[in-house]
Amino acid sequence: PTKRPAGARGPASVQVVVADTPDKIPASPVDGKITTVYWDICGLGQPIRYALEIAGADYVDVRVVPGPGDPGTPGYKQMWFDKKPDLDKAMVFPNLPYLLDGDVALAQSNTILRHIGRKFGLLGAPSMASTVDLILDQCADFDGESTGRCYRDFQSMRQYCQEALPGKLEHWARLLGSKPFMTGDNVTVADLKVYETLRKLLIIEAQPEIGTNTLQGFKVLLEFLDRVEALPAMHAYRKSPAFMERPLNNAHAQFK
Repeated sequence: PTKRPAGARGPASVQVVVADTPDKIPASPVDGKITTVYWDICGLGQPIRYALEIAGADYVDVRVVPGPGDPGTPGYKQMWFDKKPDLDKAMVFPNLPYLLDGDVALAQSNTILRHIGRKFGLLGAPSMASTVDLILDQCADFDGESTGRCYRDFQSMRQYCQEALPGKLEHWARLLGSKPFMTGDNVTVADLKVYETLRKLLIIEAQPEIGTNTLQGFKVLLEFLDRVEALPAMHAYRKSPAFMERPLNNAHAQFK
């Protein structure tokens, strides 16, 4: 059985806040709780939410609405752009996603995942620290390849899935090998980043205009997905009202 992360406090408790007005975008932890802030989409925010759930954290999930205008209008994302300068006092590099945890204020999604990992024992064995770093950064590049196409040229995903994806998945399958998780017996924040990237690829490949099944050919990776989803905290979260399966991307993307 998978060991419970050190520092976890039992089942997670999440308060979801839909930030549809500027006053709901926080510059300090909401109610003194760990607070994660990101667009009202999966995107870069989803692995952070998973990590807080696996950690058993009591946290607030602020989901920023990209308004008040629609995509292509001057008001699109304007609420965030107007609020962003106010956050300069709270953090050095304000951007979405960001995390507020006591006196700690962090942007950069992988930095946030590492912070959660250190705090809650989700970085794996010390000997695997460099591998966790590698996976997080490599997966950011890997995820960016499909996410960029979802925004700019979704039709090109078909060729990508047919020609480029098999080789990329082979690397991930080789890294996983016969281990339960990417670095060994216990789940880390790196696994959650990889999980979400693969989950999105399954959705993308299932679209009629893409119609490929490349990931389906990698049994070891499909079993990895099932293993992550079977973790008690993930299983409970995915069945809860707080879980967001989609949209994967923001409103101006060709595929959401």
